[in-house]
Amino acid sequence: MSQADRRSGRDGLNRLSGWQVQWRVVDALVYRELRTRVSDVRGGFLGVLIQPLGLIAIWTTFLTSINVNRGGSLNTVLFLTSGIVLFTIFSQITNRSINAMDANEALLFYKPVKPIDTVIARTICETGLYTCCLIVVCTGTWIALDQIVLSDLGIFFLTIILAAAIGFSTGLIFMIAGFLSPGFKQVGVWIPRILWFLSGVPFRYWAFPAWTRPFFIWNPLTHIIELNRKSMSDDYFTPDANLNYALICTVLLTTFSLWVYSNNERKLLTY
Repeated sequence: MSQADRRSGRDGLNRLSGWQVQWRVVDALVYRELRTRVSDVRGGFLGVLIQPLGLIAIWTTFLTSINVNRGGSLNTVLFLTSGIVLFTIFSQITNRSINAMDANEALLFYKPVKPIDTVIARTICETGLYTCCLIVVCTGTWIALDQIVLSDLGIFFLTIILAAAIGFSTGLIFMIAGFLSPGFKQVGVWIPRILWFLSGVPFRYWAFPAWTRPFFIWNPLTHIIELNRKSMSDDYFTPDANLNYALICTVLLTTFSLWVYSNNERKLLTY
């Protein structure tokens, strides 16, 4: 590239507002993430979906074999798909954000690229991939049932956004923690695994003894997953799911993560 071309590119970039520059950066990072995410897995897009689809198949077989009551007429596949996919959105964003700066080390050399952009890109990428998975499985189940089982489309998509927002906030904090203390990277990946059992993903948490309920209802992911299931069927019974609680927790966690980032951005840029 000639000096004149480089000067022209810089002049064009300088004419853009800060939001426009960040949008272009995130857009380019999302494209890069999608190419890397899909091409690194055998089978491409279908390969990415094997893990959640496999878990859905295994747990469907198990729950069907013991004829478990799911708290209403909600189909077993939809019950599991809701929990597994929404939690996977959260966990994939969180786990992949820990190493976001390592994976984009070369790009952070350029001034317009900020560490938070890498987390935003991974959030958009993972949310898009697994939302497609959720829609595909739900559509296939509805065709098999010969009816559409969806009572509240707004809550259905709102809960997906909330799961992604919590994943983004947690991932941003984990990325900073991993930068400040590299040993955290080995510990951080275990936190979503523990939360898997505390989010009521494959089972009805409220069927356990009453003294165990506080271990589940403090977790906003539990509320988000239960609300998503409720959005599919009006008669799905869930005693504790609270949209306001999920919204407040998401806003507070997002605010806290952005505050932590703003106070550590200078350190991150010395990477």
